Amino acid sequence: MWTPGGNHVSVLLLTLVSTFRCRADTISEFAEDHDDDHNHEILRVLPDTYNWTHRPRIRGRWLDVTCAAHLLSFGAVSEQTMDFEVSLQVAQEWRDHRLANLTQNTWLPVDASVQVWKPHVDFANTKSLDIATAEEETTMWVSREGVVNLIVRYDIKASCQMSLHAFPMDQQTCHIRLDGFDDTRLVWGLPSLMTMNTVPVISDATAFHSQFKLAGITAKSYVTSFLPSVPGKGCTFFEQTCDYADSDACQTNTKLCADDAGSEECDNCLYYTGICGNVTKTCELLGKGDKSTYTSLEIRFHLSRRFAYHLMQMYVPSTFIVIMSWLSFWIEIGAVPARVCLGVLTVLTMTTQSSRSHAMQEVSYVRAIDIWIVACQLFVFTALVEYAVTYRWWLTENKGRRIIIDMEDKPTENGASPEHQPIEISGKCDSCNFVPTAAQNIDRVCRMVFPSLFVVFNITYWTVYLSA
Repeated sequence: MWTPGGNHVSVLLLTLVSTFRCRADTISEFAEDHDDDHNHEILRVLPDTYNWTHRPRIRGRWLDVTCAAHLLSFGAVSEQTMDFEVSLQVAQEWRDHRLANLTQNTWLPVDASVQVWKPHVDFANTKSLDIATAEEETTMWVSREGVVNLIVRYDIKASCQMSLHAFPMDQQTCHIRLDGFDDTRLVWGLPSLMTMNTVPVISDATAFHSQFKLAGITAKSYVTSFLPSVPGKGCTFFEQTCDYADSDACQTNTKLCADDAGSEECDNCLYYTGICGNVTKTCELLGKGDKSTYTSLEIRFHLSRRFAYHLMQMYVPSTFIVIMSWLSFWIEIGAVPARVCLGVLTVLTMTTQSSRSHAMQEVSYVRAIDIWIVACQLFVFTALVEYAVTYRWWLTENKGRRIIIDMEDKPTENGASPEHQPIEISGKCDSCNFVPTAAQNIDRVCRMVFPSLFVVFNITYWTVYLSA
């Protein structure tokens, strides 16, 4: 039965239903059709007017992209191939007004099949780059205001040019560089969804598996250009350096997070920040640059080599070999087999010990470990040469040795005293008192000179390299 106004109500209801259906079809759809109650809204379809190949329109030239990073692991550093391995989670945030008002939720996850405009960001110095995020994982979110967050995990092998002059007491600085193109201004900051970050770059301090200690991290933002000799090129407009001196406590207590996961101490290690200081600067090139100008982000890893392994495997054994070579100075010169065997043994042992460093990268300069090895070989070889010299001298002295023996006083038949006459003998004389020969004196001097020289060498060596 028709009632006044009923037709208008029906038309209004049909219009509302049609509007909601259109919005669901053109903007977003619900999650996969599971029967549970944990479904959530996911952005699967974009408006027809959206073109993912065009960047968002903004006032001015630069589209600001705020970035942050979480160092998930720091792996091997190779001197042979001059590279290092890290696992890094990188977050990027930018505003795209075309994606505003697509949801009433604070954040709306974006389906992986949806093509959304992304900043053109390249890793500059990588040898290999693998995306570690699984395909089914959500990597992008959009807020109701049109703010986009992209969070991706990478497994990276990056080149690192090292100076090995002070090896194995060296310190290295390796870096990862991200370049932003198409007028995107990359800046370090705190993207909205990186809630665990209190500084732009944090680290999992329990996952530093390397022969190096991570002493600190520097995060830089700077402007550069494709063209050479551009005024202001390389100007750093943001720099933050974080000291990681206390990070070793997270590595020594390996059961911290295993036994007490979720505790404050565990979280402090998983999201380690260090002690940080910031420096900002105004760069004129950002405002005056042309299309050849672009911005870059850089993460510098300040590495200090862990010395304990090399101390126990190289320095301590070679020191004992040198000391062992000095034992020949206390062995009689005539004990030829004993002294020769000891000398040859120490030389061969030192040669074998020095071969441990041959697996290192071949370089055209002298390293600290090379100086130590050559010095130890020189001490050992000189001890062997010293015996050859003293033994030859000893043989020369014994050829014409005359030993004066005082004959026993006995009265003659006529009661006169006997005359003392020298006699020449060869061979041993246990009852004779020999004056030390020059060869024996050389041995006695070497007992003091060799240890003294080695101590002086150690003082000079460790002072130079440890202070450097």
